[in-house]
Amino acid sequence: MSALDDMALSDEALEAWMAAKTNRPLVRTMSALDGFVTAAVTGPRYPDPQDWMCPLMGLPRDVLAKGSATDHAVFASVARIHNRINETLFDRPQDYAPRFATKPSGGIDPRPWCQGFYAAMNLNIKSWRRLLDLDNPNHGLLLPILIYCVDKRGGPSSASPGRGPRPRASSSMRPTKTSPSSSPHCANSTTSPAMAMATRSDRRRRAD
Repeated sequence: MSALDDMALSDEALEAWMAAKTNRPLVRTMSALDGFVTAAVTGPRYPDPQDWMCPLMGLPRDVLAKGSATDHAVFASVARIHNRINETLFDRPQDYAPRFATKPSGGIDPRPWCQGFYAAMNLNIKSWRRLLDLDNPNHGLLLPILIYCVDKRGGPSSASPGRGPRPRASSSMRPTKTSPSSSPHCANSTTSPAMAMATRSDRRRRAD
């Protein structure tokens, strides 16, 4: 078991923390969190993982130096999810599967995951802008995600083609039952979560 495993919260505890947090994390379910982190891994890079991890969870930028034990556990939990997704996508891409939510009726609900992905895009929208250009041949890769996304007013996202199901604005903000994910593959590190993530970022750069 790695240092991140020792520090991180269980999925159930992390989702409960997101649902109750008063500092307004950008997502409130594990499915939406998985979508957000997937966008952070696959999209434009940040100079420092804390540039997206702290806003994502509503944590202060100096959380590693001044945060509480719970703050550190939340940060470690996100770092562990990042490392799992990063390793899967770049080492075993055939094994990657989005962590979609499950409807009460038993069907798959992709909306929270897609809305989480879209939240990550909005946090770094200038870097994503070229992929939102309709003339960009790669824009079509985002359409299966964007058709499920809504803006802050509850309407179709500005990047959406204006088709497809219309989720309510709060669909990704309510805890829902999520589909089982594969076992985490975490950084085997005794350093801080940020340093553990830096190790994985180096792996990713070599894979590019």
